[in-house]
Amino acid sequence: MPGLRIGIAVLLGAWAMATTAAETEEREVLDAIEQVFEGMRQADSAMVREVFAPDARFMVLQGGSPVIEVRSPERWLDAIDSSGGKWDEQIYDVEMRVDGAMASAWVPYTFYRDGALSHCGVNSIELLRDTEGWKVTQISDTRYREDCPER
Repeated sequence: MPGLRIGIAVLLGAWAMATTAAETEEREVLDAIEQVFEGMRQADSAMVREVFAPDARFMVLQGGSPVIEVRSPERWLDAIDSSGGKWDEQIYDVEMRVDGAMASAWVPYTFYRDGALSHCGVNSIELLRDTEGWKVTQISDTRYREDCPER
């Protein structure tokens, strides 16, 4: 039975290493996502730009409408700078999938402007990893003004 014990120990060790690697990747993806929202809170578009890929896109469904709006990240990034630190997008219950250098995250949020509840919804965030780290390639979101959870 010593061979069986060694085999089990090797398998458990490999499983633990794989689990740790997956957790590390997920943590790195979450760090990039959190940097976007921290940059918004600090009115620091440079912090946000740092984790955006060139030609990143925004796609928006207003109030669940069937009309898809494509928005420029540049306009949004400029607005971050002029927000005066009055934007606070609280994220929670983040779900993500990571496959090598590709990640997708489902990110529910509640958005506050100047301390008051503005809207809520879900961000779907796509990221790719390059030599510099994880980069946001697209953010799609929904926006609602009713039944928003307080965070």
